[in-house]
Amino acid sequence: MRACTRRMMGKILRNEKSNAKLLMPMIDVTKTNSSRSVQVIVYAQHPLLTETQSPTRKSLFTQMVMSLFVGTLCGLFSITVYADETANPPSSFTLIIRMTPAACALDPTLQKLRQCQDGFTLTISSLQAERIGGRRIENCSRDQTNLSPLQERVVERVMPDKQLREEDWQRNGSCTGMTPNVYFRTIATYAQRLKIPSELASPRDTVLTKSHIISKLQQLNPGLTEKSLLLRCTGESGRELPVLTELRSCYNTQGQYDNCPAYLKSNCPSSVVILAAP
Repeated sequence: MRACTRRMMGKILRNEKSNAKLLMPMIDVTKTNSSRSVQVIVYAQHPLLTETQSPTRKSLFTQMVMSLFVGTLCGLFSITVYADETANPPSSFTLIIRMTPAACALDPTLQKLRQCQDGFTLTISSLQAERIGGRRIENCSRDQTNLSPLQERVVERVMPDKQLREEDWQRNGSCTGMTPNVYFRTIATYAQRLKIPSELASPRDTVLTKSHIISKLQQLNPGLTEKSLLLRCTGESGRELPVLTELRSCYNTQGQYDNCPAYLKSNCPSSVVILAAP
């Protein structure tokens, strides 16, 4: 918004220096099939600025009025964009399950987190809203979650680090159309329902085939299909095979397992490494 204001005020002041009469932008809100936009379409002389005012006083008054007007205009534009984004409801959801030992081993920035220090084997990273066409909407709000102590205790079983919960809410949760309470309750419900094979929490490094992991997950979770699952891997220096770092399960808007959107892909080969739980 500040950048918008600076750009518009710069144009106005340049016009004023060239002795042009003060022109006030008039806004026209137009609607299209996909969005709503604010456009500056005409200019009109502002009636409060008379020719009898001194140049200095007129200039200061001009800048003050225009600054207020332009700030309001830019604010309206920002609000409109925000409304357009959140008006596009999710078509499905993706639960992102982190293989915590792998994440902690591969990313040094995570190693001081509680999930790494306390030896969690699996944690939830996020519940992401998917939209038709693959459009990703993020950072819809900067509000804090303000969960009750009871809700904190429930959700920290699968998302133990408060800092990461707050970041996930602002980046992803706030764009789902849910409140913080509903968002984290949904995560806890999905996580509790999803049964994970014991091989994924092995006390030693293990090599498993991708087909074995998917088959075991299907056996433990009725209704979960191969198309409802995604496996994500990351290569590690010194290892021939990549490390399994994420599982993703996909849901429709009613909370049932559903095919993952076509634009989401697994990237794991036929065999992967499962890093040992600490």
